[in-house]
Amino acid sequence: MQKASLLTLILLSLSLLTHTFNLQPVQASTIIYIRANGNVDPPTAPIQRNVNVYTFTNNIQGSIIVERDNIIVDGASYTLQGTGSETGIDLSGRKNVTIQNLVIKNFDIGIYLSSSEHITIQESTISQNNHGIWISRSSSNSILQNTITENVLEGLYIYLSSNNNIFGNNITKNIFDGIYLYSSSNNTIHVNVIMYNGYGISPYFSTNNKIFHNNFINNEYHVDPNTPQDIWDNGYPSGGNYWSDYTGTDNNGDGIGDTPYRIDDNNQDHYPLITTNDIEIQNLKTSKTIVCQGYTLSVTATTINYGINSENFHITLFANTTIIATKTVTLKSISSALIKFTWNTTGFAKGKYTILAYATPVQGENHTADNTLINGLVTITMVGDINADDIVDIFDCVKIALIYGATPDDPNWDPNADINNDNTIDIFDLVIIAIHFAETLP
Repeated sequence: MQKASLLTLILLSLSLLTHTFNLQPVQASTIIYIRANGNVDPPTAPIQRNVNVYTFTNNIQGSIIVERDNIIVDGASYTLQGTGSETGIDLSGRKNVTIQNLVIKNFDIGIYLSSSEHITIQESTISQNNHGIWISRSSSNSILQNTITENVLEGLYIYLSSNNNIFGNNITKNIFDGIYLYSSSNNTIHVNVIMYNGYGISPYFSTNNKIFHNNFINNEYHVDPNTPQDIWDNGYPSGGNYWSDYTGTDNNGDGIGDTPYRIDDNNQDHYPLITTNDIEIQNLKTSKTIVCQGYTLSVTATTINYGINSENFHITLFANTTIIATKTVTLKSISSALIKFTWNTTGFAKGKYTILAYATPVQGENHTADNTLINGLVTITMVGDINADDIVDIFDCVKIALIYGATPDDPNWDPNADINNDNTIDIFDLVIIAIHFAETLP
């Protein structure tokens, strides 16, 4: 057994109660409420309301209790600061609340969720608290692209909670745990930098959590050694995590270690990543599957930078083997972006096209299997043939008639029927069909 430092033993003793029992939030004497009716109480608080968006207009010394669902709290880069013993933002029992662009520091608990769902905490800094974010008996919440750092006990504590998404966070320099899970399962923890913590991640009585594409770097211990069975990779060729103390080799040069990274007797990362430089094209989505020749459609590539450095690279989009376009992309570390291409089908022959996107490898990237993605089949037809049966006929007219007036917000929306891309199925689409009525494919 590895010998723990004196500091670790002291902190362990101090944290036994909080790791074993469900901590309840303590509030400061200065409390701002967002009431269930939407009012800010007291009304003099520096928070401006615009319908369901609440925006900070200055720094705040004190706590916030949210009693209203379906709102956004935008910190506008201001700071919410406590005195060390209270809870910063209490989201107990809330649904569909977003906290963003806020600095939260010097609280006992920075943000507290209890019996909450569909909460999003994003692009904020949570630092210098005893506990950064506390999630208790809550599910289907998202912790996205935050900096969670220099908290005394844990950066993120997950208690009796499931199906939460922890993505794209810098979880660093938390004295005890970067992430602590207690009796929690089916959470997804991916694309985070987990660095310079006491323990990177500590799952206690927690199983079936999926933990992959994270960078575990220079933690005192990457994982608590007494870990039930969790899932530590996303299969091959997607891969697992980067571990700064992995000593295996990559003889075939695929960017994945030839031997698993052993965590304990019950857990291993079967496909450890060799470097922290990794770009992936995760998804491709076309706006249409049938497009009339000479008209346009859009193709959106979801791209992720798993690495710890900002990267510049190129994405090239192909229809079969023909280049549609190339774009230069800059992605900061552990972040994602939607890269949109417009494909003008003028000059392309009628027929079926497979859509492929390719991202050029960045410096130091060996794991390149996920730099290419084939996903999507588009048929270019003669003008007016929106059902791709090689004739412009009454069936095309009927298809328009059945959804006439539909827009993208309607459940019956069919983008293939919006020939001229004006976001409405209308008379102009029918006119195009009428002009080409009875034409057949030569």
